[in-house]
Amino acid sequence: MLTFSLNRVPLPADQILQRLEEHGIQINHYAEQYISHPRFSAGQPGEMTAAVTSLEELGLENGASLDELFRYIRKMPFSPCPPDTGFFLRLAWTDQPQSGNSILTGTHRSPDQAVTVLSEIIEQDDAFPKGLYLRKVDGNLWLRGYVCDFTYRFPGNALFAFEMRRT
Repeated sequence: MLTFSLNRVPLPADQILQRLEEHGIQINHYAEQYISHPRFSAGQPGEMTAAVTSLEELGLENGASLDELFRYIRKMPFSPCPPDTGFFLRLAWTDQPQSGNSILTGTHRSPDQAVTVLSEIIEQDDAFPKGLYLRKVDGNLWLRGYVCDFTYRFPGNALFAFEMRRT
């Protein structure tokens, strides 16, 4: 498990998009749509710790749907992340391992080495992004939005980021 200490400072969508561009971080249409949503910066400012681990390491060898994952982590020392966590994690984690599969269009599966940030759902519509994921492809850092319904099962080897609850 990797952990990252993040100092979250809520920013308007235009400043977030500008900072991503300044850092050379690529985004997709879904990420832009997600970041532009009024509830995107819904979290409280301040320090948080994000943990990155696989579902297998959490005991979910057969993977999980989003609904199952939200229920399961409540039994663990984790919580869903605030929606803007992916942005702060992407800025902090520049040495993410390289993805082995650079083209995935239409495959409907989690990309190799991608880290999905489990965050509270800000829009229930299945066509709206459920959150963000981080990826490094051909040396380029990405912050991408993803869409799925609540029945989609992430595989056991899928990597996720969660907020570590303070004890």
